Amino acid sequence: MSGNKKEFGDYQTPIDFCDRVCAYLDEQGLIRNIDAIIEPTCGLGNFIVSAFENFHLPAIGIDINNSYIKTVHERLPSGTFINDNIFDVAVADICKYRNVLVIGNPPWATNSDLDYNLPQKVNFKGLKGIEALTGSSNFDICEYVILQMLNAFKGTDSVICMLCKTSVARNVILEIDRNSISCNSIEMLNFNSQKVFGVSAAACVLVIHLSSALNTTIACHVKDFDSLATIDTLTINNHHLVSSDTNALDFEGTCQMTWRSGVKHDCGKVMELELVNGNYVNKYKEIVDVEDDLVFPLVKSSLFKSPIISDFKKYVIVTQQRAKQDTSYIEQEYPHLWSYLNSHSADFSKRKSIIYKKSGSFSMFGVGDYSFAPYKVGVSGFYKKPLFSLLTSDKPVMTDDTSYFLSFDNYDDAYTMMLLLNSQPVQEYLTSIAFLDSKRPYTVKLLSRLDLARCLSRITLDNLIKTEAILGLKPQIRLEMYNRLLKTLYSGGNYI
Repeated sequence: MSGNKKEFGDYQTPIDFCDRVCAYLDEQGLIRNIDAIIEPTCGLGNFIVSAFENFHLPAIGIDINNSYIKTVHERLPSGTFINDNIFDVAVADICKYRNVLVIGNPPWATNSDLDYNLPQKVNFKGLKGIEALTGSSNFDICEYVILQMLNAFKGTDSVICMLCKTSVARNVILEIDRNSISCNSIEMLNFNSQKVFGVSAAACVLVIHLSSALNTTIACHVKDFDSLATIDTLTINNHHLVSSDTNALDFEGTCQMTWRSGVKHDCGKVMELELVNGNYVNKYKEIVDVEDDLVFPLVKSSLFKSPIISDFKKYVIVTQQRAKQDTSYIEQEYPHLWSYLNSHSADFSKRKSIIYKKSGSFSMFGVGDYSFAPYKVGVSGFYKKPLFSLLTSDKPVMTDDTSYFLSFDNYDDAYTMMLLLNSQPVQEYLTSIAFLDSKRPYTVKLLSRLDLARCLSRITLDNLIKTEAILGLKPQIRLEMYNRLLKTLYSGGNYI
């Protein structure tokens, strides 16, 4: 990626692909009532030029890059072009037309990726508490642009046609539902972004035909853009996207336990250690001589490959037992560790997240009583097929912040839960509600939709015994273990 692309998060769309998109809109009759064309991030102008040449409508382009604006104005002298940040432009005010075609390819980047070309720092999804401070607020710029256009032209018969990642498209559909925006139709036209842009990402042309009438029914037809064959139909169920392509049992509900993500420190070269010939070694290849009390086994997301994990080579320093704990105690109680951390203070000072700015030296996130549970059942957020692993050691086992876990205070419950989550009915259900083209198909939000009591009540002991054999484990599961977990889940028993 060139410096300019990274700076602005842009990928210029080839003109032949722009023509394909415009031809599709025309063939579907979506231009019939359109009065003007708007491209909110017009770049060098391929999309807006293609749309103008195909539809012969007034064209308005906006871009933050002045050289882009000069180029596109030369290509389309009759157009109106504005050199400004789209996030500072009231689009509905500058456009005097009611029904418009909003077309384009907004930046494929998150707010943390870009140095500027950013919206004002606002909590645009209304996230609460810690969600607004951590990953949930690291939003996609393309998504923000599309939502801005939806807000500007809702209540009209405008068409919004944007290239975006499929994960962004799904988020937009959920926001349409959350804000009760009326639509005539929604389509995702999946295409090969590697061929078009040289970028490996699941991508689509998102086509939203807004409605001036009250119409809150939402169904998104997913098609292959090459063949136009329908792949799937996405609908909304209780504010969740549901695929029609599934025969899995329905375990939708509220999870009786709390899924957690692992520790977050953003200082892996210092905090993560490997045991080499009996010595801790950091990623700088330094031998680290510190007190052992605050060093714990670590399972990173890529290491969830066995149903039971009890041998460890990786370790992590955990400086806190609870969020916002003052870390100055380390100086007195663990002087070797204090000296080591201070020797790498420059690494800690480079951490960008606001959660560290408001905390003490060497602070972490994602720590609490649950972190120090003797047993965990965890899963990687990245793998397409989720393998849930029982984590057990003489010391509490930590995971990284791209994996998720349940905490247990006894082995039998943890073992039974591991079998339950790896059973075929639960696996089928999880893969049916996950979108496997996402970078992280499994998240706390998705896993929290799993009603564990319903799962266990509909999955027999024989099924767990079969799962145990498939996983290659020695027979351990017993009826009393099955009944104990079932009773605990239904009684709302206290877990860590």
